[in-house]
Amino acid sequence: MLTTDSQAGKYGITARVFSLIGLLPKDQQLILLKQLVGDKVTEHLFKLIVEMSEDQQLLLLEQMGHPLEIEVPETTLSLEGTEPSMRENPRKSCLINANYRIQGSSFRSYILDISIGGVFIETSERVTVGESIVLNFTLPSLSQPLTLAGKIAWSGPQGFGVKFEGIPKPQGNTIKNYVEKE
Repeated sequence: MLTTDSQAGKYGITARVFSLIGLLPKDQQLILLKQLVGDKVTEHLFKLIVEMSEDQQLLLLEQMGHPLEIEVPETTLSLEGTEPSMRENPRKSCLINANYRIQGSSFRSYILDISIGGVFIETSERVTVGESIVLNFTLPSLSQPLTLAGKIAWSGPQGFGVKFEGIPKPQGNTIKNYVEKE
């Protein structure tokens, strides 16, 4: 097994793994996902559902045979859909340095994926869902850092998801352009 002498080495390995997974055919990616998720299918489904819009959650309830007593939009959500198609906003895999503050404590880690709605931050730090966070990072295409507020949407052993709150339009457009750029 490879060992690394520094945190930078670990994230270089992470970036390499991301690159290799991106080159795999979808059927092999699905096999790999099943191997990685193992017995934690429910936990991963919960993470996906938390990141869905309310309309998508209502559609999922309906497709599972348990609709709420409210009118559901006429679009449908395929249970065979890929994770990105089930998300409210498209995401982009990345490796971006990030500084953040939670309850007055400062931390430094890496953003591993980003969307106009939020980010995933890799860390072993334990965080509480619902906590407010202030995140500071610089997109590769920019020279000025972005400072955005959000809430912790979910937390797991490898990191946590942040949902942005009240993102200013210029920063939102900047992130949207970055995510849509190939």
